[in-house]
Amino acid sequence: MNKLIFWDWTGTLADEASLDKAVCTSMEEELARKNAISFKQAADKYNSYLTKLENTWRWHDYVGHGQELGLDWKKCQEQNLSKLRIIGGTEEILIFCRQKGYKNILATNAVKKVIQLRVKHAGLENLFDFIIGSSDAEALKSEGKHFKLGFNKFGSSSDCSYSVGDNPVQDIQPALHMGLKTIFCKSGRYLTHYHSEHISGNHKEKIEPDFKIKTLSEIKKIIQG
Repeated sequence: MNKLIFWDWTGTLADEASLDKAVCTSMEEELARKNAISFKQAADKYNSYLTKLENTWRWHDYVGHGQELGLDWKKCQEQNLSKLRIIGGTEEILIFCRQKGYKNILATNAVKKVIQLRVKHAGLENLFDFIIGSSDAEALKSEGKHFKLGFNKFGSSSDCSYSVGDNPVQDIQPALHMGLKTIFCKSGRYLTHYHSEHISGNHKEKIEPDFKIKTLSEIKKIIQG
């Protein structure tokens, strides 16, 4: 049976904070030009639109945002891709895991067309055996459908699979419920509020992953253990 590793993207393999900020600014600027309104008015309009999509997978859907607002989503992505930063050790660990017989699956809340652009820009597209976006699952990762799609694709199961990620709600909790081994990333200078180790807003319910790491290279010992 195929051995699978489901990799989170944002905060685990990539630092996209500057990129996403720049993309949103570009979309707001284009919205202002298209509608002959001020940048502030455009920003308010865009944020109001996003607020309606909060807590759904479509909040992450730049493609859908472009279609709904009449914006060139791809242009807004491409002109800012230089701001994408790949976390140190990403390429090395993906190669290592593949050499150990694992299928590398990128499972993300980003939609397929957007994540494909970013992965290609990073030169990593050949290191993933399958990419699952929220547009494929029509759900956030927290619902577990990304994992089911991976299992169906490769005829695998949870008992020989890992989920690696920095978000307890999206990457760890659903994977634990489905029986995958989980690796929670607490990646040094890339720390965000996701690294709080809690899966509830009141910070009373702590995450209990199988492993915790601070660098991607630590995964080598885990999968060889």
